[in-house]
Amino acid sequence: MMQRYIFVLIAVATIVLADPPDRTGPYIALGGGQAKLYDADRMGTEKINDTSNINLIGGAFINKYLSVELGFDYYGTFENNSQTASTRVHFIDAAAKAHYPFWKERIDLYAAFGAGAMFWTETLNGKNQKANSGSTRGDIGVGIRALRWLTFNVGYRRYFYIIENQDAKRYNMSIGSTYANIEVQF
Repeated sequence: MMQRYIFVLIAVATIVLADPPDRTGPYIALGGGQAKLYDADRMGTEKINDTSNINLIGGAFINKYLSVELGFDYYGTFENNSQTASTRVHFIDAAAKAHYPFWKERIDLYAAFGAGAMFWTETLNGKNQKANSGSTRGDIGVGIRALRWLTFNVGYRRYFYIIENQDAKRYNMSIGSTYANIEVQF
């Protein structure tokens, strides 16, 4: 138990006493989270199982208030509660991210907006379908800069897209996910 307190004390001292980080240059981030599908009742049920997701991001700080990034999000399988439908989705997108750093630039509130492509595979009532669509993305979150080159982020991301089925019916759908990632700046 004492080791935990010592570790926390050292971590806090590192964050508080270190020099402010340089907020320019490239970064990569890797993380994951828990996701929920909002399917506009396409699967014919109120209950759709949540799934996990993995995200990989490459970006660059323009300055301490703005960065741009390319992202890839891979989602596991969403299934309805009667298991008559399953959906797999992944996204590729580009986004602009606004930052508000404070407390010696150690804490970073951010919001991002982007656009890209959604790739979708589904089994619904025994029929397999594949499609892709344009998508938009919105993020909000907070980053804690532990070292000059290392940040821990937690946030919420939402993708919006339209699916059209074989009957030409359009569905406005979205996926929301809470996530955590580790960002390394170099």
